[in-house]
Amino acid sequence: MPFRALDDGKVVTPTQVDDQQPVECPECRGILYPRDGDHRARHFFHAADDAAESCSKASQGESDTHARCTALAVATLADQYPNATRVGAEITIGATGTPTTPETRRADALVEFDEENPFFGSGLIIEVQHKHHSKDIEGTTHDYLSAGYSVAWLESEDFGDEQLDYQVVDDAFRAGEGCAFSIREYDPWEFDTRVEANLDWEEKSRGCHFVEEYGSHNWSQVPGYAHPDGYEYEYCWWCGSRRRYDHELTRFVYDYEGVLAPNVDIEVLRDAVIPYPDVADDFDDWKNGDSFGRERTFEGALANRTDVAPCRGPHGVHEWRRKEVIERGYDDRIDVALWECQHCPVHLLTNHTGQGETEAAILFGKVPNSDWGLDHLNGNPRKCNNRSHHEQADWDYCPDCFQINP
Repeated sequence: MPFRALDDGKVVTPTQVDDQQPVECPECRGILYPRDGDHRARHFFHAADDAAESCSKASQGESDTHARCTALAVATLADQYPNATRVGAEITIGATGTPTTPETRRADALVEFDEENPFFGSGLIIEVQHKHHSKDIEGTTHDYLSAGYSVAWLESEDFGDEQLDYQVVDDAFRAGEGCAFSIREYDPWEFDTRVEANLDWEEKSRGCHFVEEYGSHNWSQVPGYAHPDGYEYEYCWWCGSRRRYDHELTRFVYDYEGVLAPNVDIEVLRDAVIPYPDVADDFDDWKNGDSFGRERTFEGALANRTDVAPCRGPHGVHEWRRKEVIERGYDDRIDVALWECQHCPVHLLTNHTGQGETEAAILFGKVPNSDWGLDHLNGNPRKCNNRSHHEQADWDYCPDCFQINP
């Protein structure tokens, strides 16, 4: 059931809308109305049954839980502070001028006062942490305090089915256990805005095969070019552990909770991944495959695949279209093909013949020369050190990368 709607373009919750007042569904743009439920929180419903069936917002799920908790938080704040200047959901707070990267923050539920409250300041924000580590708590708290707002971080378990008891909020501030922060008791500088502050100092096994066999995880670099937060770190594709070098501490710190992990759907890579024919026939087959499952995540592909590489395109990675089939196998399978990026001049050669010991995918800054013998190329000629590339070389071709001598 939906717990968010749009009223004149602004996000509203069910308690902010009168009965029979039509509002707009943010998902399907259909008409919603608020209503109270039997042993359920006040919620929205679609005016048409067919719209409810087709609209994903009508289904239960993690986002639905977050929206329900946000709506209950707004209702509680409105009841607790009836004379407040403003109460609402998903309200944008400016963060320009703070040391954090975002220029704005979006508060889940906010009450704003006409005159400064001696304990809460300009207002009180409730943030709902339904998905663990879904937000940068330190950086967000820093920005809210800098803007003059106090903040309480609540878990979905803190909410009832029909209401949020304000005593839960009050207890969070009284407990002093690191889940509620008022401007009277905390200063913004007390919150380290570096992501490394959330990470672990110790490298742990976590049952990783590589740690048990070789003494360390199988680390691969995840570049920051396609990460929504720009994080650069190393990733163990075997067990999913992460680590990042902290230049202030001059050592690695480790992430076992997904703090660094990008919240990006693997579908973004639909035109970026070119599956090996022996592994999968197409992207969907590759995505749903059983073997090497951790590579089939956004960060796993960034760390392990040559074809997923930086680009100025909309997703930060090259998106390919086939330019030319160079060689087919005995079963008419495409063994060697040349691809071109949809957004920039870069080309990719995929060689799935199994010949040679180097990568089956080679990136080129421009169209590679056909005289290089692309059906046999197993390395980048510009990086090949064989003497056949030297002046006065008398060989017909390079035995290492198969480039033909001019």
